[in-house]
Amino acid sequence: MNAFKRSILYITRKKKKSFIMLFILFGIATAVLSGISIKKAATVARQDSNKGMSNIFELQTNLATNFDGLIPESLVNKISKVDGIKNYDGIIGGSGMDFKNISSVDPANNMIQYNEEEYKHLFSVEGHTSTQYDTKFTSKSLRLVEGRHLVATDKNKVLIHKALAEKNKLKVGDKIKGTKNTVDYRATSDSPNEYDLEIVGIFESENTKREGSQLEIPENLIISDINTLKTLYGYSDGQIQYTSAVYNTSKNVDDVISSLNKISEDWSLYTILKSEDTFLALSKSFDAMEKIINIILIGAIVVGIIILSLVLAFWIQGRVHETGILLSIGVPKFKIISQYIIELLLIATIAFGASFFSSKAISQSMGNAIVSQASKQAIQEVQQGFGGFSLGADANSSLATQTADEIDVDVELKEVAYVYLIGTAIIITSVMISSRSIIKLKPKEILSKMS
Repeated sequence: MNAFKRSILYITRKKKKSFIMLFILFGIATAVLSGISIKKAATVARQDSNKGMSNIFELQTNLATNFDGLIPESLVNKISKVDGIKNYDGIIGGSGMDFKNISSVDPANNMIQYNEEEYKHLFSVEGHTSTQYDTKFTSKSLRLVEGRHLVATDKNKVLIHKALAEKNKLKVGDKIKGTKNTVDYRATSDSPNEYDLEIVGIFESENTKREGSQLEIPENLIISDINTLKTLYGYSDGQIQYTSAVYNTSKNVDDVISSLNKISEDWSLYTILKSEDTFLALSKSFDAMEKIINIILIGAIVVGIIILSLVLAFWIQGRVHETGILLSIGVPKFKIISQYIIELLLIATIAFGASFFSSKAISQSMGNAIVSQASKQAIQEVQQGFGGFSLGADANSSLATQTADEIDVDVELKEVAYVYLIGTAIIITSVMISSRSIIKLKPKEILSKMS
């Protein structure tokens, strides 16, 4: 009788042992298949996140040397003409304007109370040349849900948050009146005091908790066209002072950044940030995710080998009589060990196939838990890099703590093939480990154990 027939007879006769082994192999396969599927989903999510962000860099001021924190329009325009620059968004941030006819959205956790009269109706205002190229929108930290983006030719146009629009019953096409606030020292005395601003778009944000101060949270951010702030600050044509600029490249971003050195400028006054520098927590969250998934995969394989080896060692010791008989009739050791492997592979055929359905049921939940844990670790690392302090709750600061929200885990049949390969390796390894007592002993020693 060959090893295959003996394996089938043993499995059918030892139903209880076969069922226990089926359960063990099923658990190992489920863990391995879930790990493989989650790893694939995390890789896809990382690639997707890099698609829109890998070709972006941001020009900022080096506050250690550039004390006014401003970038001249001439430099922003020079960079926009460098070969490989596709489009850009020039930004004036840190602006303030009063809006007495609208009510601000209340933060859920107001860390700073503005009780003074000069702050009562103050809103945070940002000026943009082209909001569709702003990092907050390209990263989907902010999403335009109604209307259109702001463009360079706009004047007296704004985008507002959906929550602010709902609270004040505003819609696209409505106008809000902004007035100059003395808190913003850059506003010139001869610029107009009032601005009738038309709402051309409404956006929403990822920050649903609304934690922070009244002026920080994105719900109270008003995004204006660049020409409105140009008028407010009294900038003449070609003399705008930006606070940052975001550039989108059509070529390799590193090559484009390297070519900026050809521009005659004191570069010690400025800083170039690539997407991985801007989205610190995002890249760190994917790194942490990869580590956790690898630990799960390696752990499942190692633990599987240990458990399987221990169970098999116990069972093989109980089959000394059977082994001795087979040896006595001339069956070689490798065929006896082959029988053990075949027995497990026959059981594994069912166990590994069934793991496809169990992994489908649990892998998404496992993936969500891994994303959550990885995101927490990433944010902690970023905050430690800033001395342990929490970053601001405004839309710009939140980019540094933006992490992967979720991964879409889909278990496919081709992943089951990997489980069969890995599972077969686990079975062979476990059988070889647990069969050491047979491999080492001579036939006479095994036969003497029968007595």
